[in-house]
Amino acid sequence: MKKKAKKKLYKKLNKKTTNIISVENNYHIKKIVDNNDIKDDKKIDENEINEKYKKIYDLIKEKNYEKKPTELYLNITESPLIKKDDEKVLKKINTITQYKLISPIELIYKYNYEKINKISNEKDKCSICQYIFYEDEEENENNKIAKEKENTSESDNDIAPFKDLVKKEINVILLNNCHDHFFHINCLDMLIGDKNNFKCPNCSLIYGILIGEQPYGFMSAYTSEYEHCDGYEDVGTIIIDYHFPSNKNYSGTSRTAYLPNNKEGKEVLGLLKVCFDRKLTFVVGTSVTTGRKNTTVWNGIHHKTNLSGGSSYFGYPDKTYFNRVKEEMAAKGVIQDNIDEDVIKIADDLLGDKK
Repeated sequence: MKKKAKKKLYKKLNKKTTNIISVENNYHIKKIVDNNDIKDDKKIDENEINEKYKKIYDLIKEKNYEKKPTELYLNITESPLIKKDDEKVLKKINTITQYKLISPIELIYKYNYEKINKISNEKDKCSICQYIFYEDEEENENNKIAKEKENTSESDNDIAPFKDLVKKEINVILLNNCHDHFFHINCLDMLIGDKNNFKCPNCSLIYGILIGEQPYGFMSAYTSEYEHCDGYEDVGTIIIDYHFPSNKNYSGTSRTAYLPNNKEGKEVLGLLKVCFDRKLTFVVGTSVTTGRKNTTVWNGIHHKTNLSGGSSYFGYPDKTYFNRVKEEMAAKGVIQDNIDEDVIKIADDLLGDKK
């Protein structure tokens, strides 16, 4: 290929590659291929290639998301970056959770970086349909790199893979709390359906606001300076009362639980209040202890119902309790990130503390 013709092609291609973008979060976009990434040199240094991969890898791994909606329909040359149908789906997903859009070249670079640095040898698949993303594009990209390293003759094919990647529509999404679980946009749409929440099929994490089937009842809390949880003698105690009246369909119950009156105790109290408000703390079912049917029972969120006795007696001390109960609530989608108000403020409001 003549030098003049080659220069013209590179100039045209460089103009396109500056438009390959990654939606890093819902307000900020970044170029992932700079003009300098496609070089006139016959050979490309292996360390330079690895650094290019690392830049993309780090970008995908960044835990940086915005809550507010954005304009998602962008144009690259003649081809749309996102299909119109996918744009509608993304607007729905954005009402449930934050996300990143992942372009073909990003996933290819991520895979190559993980393979070179022996992090992983697995290609990324959709968490729902289990198909590998952009497999054809990956082969094209790797063929191009192989040609560059072998110093093959110049031809139009040397830049064809990048042209394909520029025109390729983005249809892969990464959600804000599943940092290695990717989805096709349309697969995620089918999973969500007409609901306003969904569960990740890989880690069972709940996205959106899950509303349970807890019966009608009451939750209250107050503090006592005279009672202490074992291991927390230097602070008072938060006492939580639950009450569910009986009706003709099921029997009710009353329960009392305890937390130390410190920062961590208040964080858990605030999260427990959100769980209760979302009807996730209790459910009508069969009692494990009595075998009684159609009665109000705990719904998988463990409470400390004794001040002492350790974990065997549902009491304190229990060094891992706070982590465990937070994980149980997170599994139902109750985490600070999807709660508009600070959980300690929620706890203070429940306790009647004026700050």
